[in-house]
Amino acid sequence: MLLAVGFYTLLPAIILLLAFTIVGGVIIFIIRRKLIEPPSTTITFTLSDLRKLQDQGDISTEEYDRAKESIIQSVKKTTTDSH
Repeated sequence: MLLAVGFYTLLPAIILLLAFTIVGGVIIFIIRRKLIEPPSTTITFTLSDLRKLQDQGDISTEEYDRAKESIIQSVKKTTTDSH
């Protein structure tokens, strides 16, 4: 009888702990999936678009070089990841 009373006293705490464990596991699963998946980035400028911007004076040579390098690195990464 004493054992049954103790069990019913602990039952809400056990259910709450189980719920926290399940919810926490789901949250960790979602976070891990977000961290593992590479972000989907699209390049909105081509190198010729950047060259036109530089020729028009909209961006400096330094900005052009940084953007060009960023595009090249992005393309290299996507092509090496697929092989």
